[in-house]
Amino acid sequence: MKAVPHLKLFYMLLFLALIFVPALPFDVDYASFRYGKDINLVELYYSIPYRELSYRVENDTIFAELRVDYSIHSFTSLDSVSDSAFRRVILPSFKLAQERDLTMVDNVIFFARPGTYLLNLNLNSVTPGGKIRIGSYSDTLKIKDFSDAPSLSDIELATLIASDTGEGKFNKCGLLVMPNPSGQFGLAYDQINVYLEIYNLVPDSSFYELAYGILDQNRVPVKTFTPEKSRKFYANIPMTFALSAKGFRPDTYFVSVRLKDLSTGNEATGYKRLTIASPAVVSQKATGEKPVSEEERHYYESIQFLATETEMRQFRKLAKEGKEKFLERFWAKHDFSEFLSRIKTADLKFGFGGKKGPETDRGRIYIKYGPPDEIEDLPMTEQSNPQQRWRYYKKGLKFIFIDINGDGYLQFIYSNSREERNHPNWEKYIDIEEIIKE
Repeated sequence: MKAVPHLKLFYMLLFLALIFVPALPFDVDYASFRYGKDINLVELYYSIPYRELSYRVENDTIFAELRVDYSIHSFTSLDSVSDSAFRRVILPSFKLAQERDLTMVDNVIFFARPGTYLLNLNLNSVTPGGKIRIGSYSDTLKIKDFSDAPSLSDIELATLIASDTGEGKFNKCGLLVMPNPSGQFGLAYDQINVYLEIYNLVPDSSFYELAYGILDQNRVPVKTFTPEKSRKFYANIPMTFALSAKGFRPDTYFVSVRLKDLSTGNEATGYKRLTIASPAVVSQKATGEKPVSEEERHYYESIQFLATETEMRQFRKLAKEGKEKFLERFWAKHDFSEFLSRIKTADLKFGFGGKKGPETDRGRIYIKYGPPDEIEDLPMTEQSNPQQRWRYYKKGLKFIFIDINGDGYLQFIYSNSREERNHPNWEKYIDIEEIIKE
């Protein structure tokens, strides 16, 4: 059956909308645990950097609203689960969030039978202007069958495991287990915390043995520990342990766990991928390595985003060899990796019409000053066109952008930064007294 013209147009517009909606970056992980006969409890974890959400302030409370849509569909049966959850994320303060680089961690829980499923997860953050940012994740979800004896649940990596008898969403078996969906350790988290559950031991006076260690990408042992023996007082046992992330070079690894029931000889094994993050980039001069790749050369020379007017005048007067030495000194003072990240983000978020993101006013400010602590969207009023205000609390800076021409382009109007030149008629577009009060 052929689609009618207006339906074709509808699907085309929908496709374009999905392409051009800015992506909301987030990390995802999951673990399944036995709940009953032929049924498992599945925990789906996700984490989002605080700066990627859009916040509002009501009654001195800073919060963001998030809608979570998730579904799983079996590859071999008609089994499926589909649901939505709504979350309100409370921020203690923008200053504290920036200082600690806070990340929002949450989960959704559902029940499913063992099998292989297609997982779809969508996170929607409603901005003050009414727009929705969409982040999507799809993967194969494998839910294990824990009916064989003995067996191990999925391994859950955590940033923190502590005794806690509360009933929070991250509490299980008298423990607070704070998941780490990114699976990344080594910088903010130098301890690899592991939670898992043991099933189907024969509860007698004999022992079971648990051995664990770290493997490289080829599953070759990098670090092993002496197996631990414990009595089998129960058939099902929660288990935790922690490993230091120090001493490992930045790379991808696996946590390996092996369980052996010493009275029956039966064994079970489990693996979980993790990464040890790279430390801050060592200066190019110290390493003697080539500063940048050919693809990055253009950005390496684009110092106008960060340099002062004096530095730019000096740079333009230099010959080729002198410019190379100038660039080496310049990037020894600035983080080139962070600069590249800001360039890419600006290109993704702030492009308009024929202008690339870094060519727009908001893109330029973002690259120079980084992500703002707060973005406030103000709708059109009788006195003003739509505007957006950026605030950097730690730096004590504010920036105002206004849609002067009514075409959707937000133009830089005013800032209290001494490094910026305000619009010649900025007093025409904003209330001076209001700015002073801020």
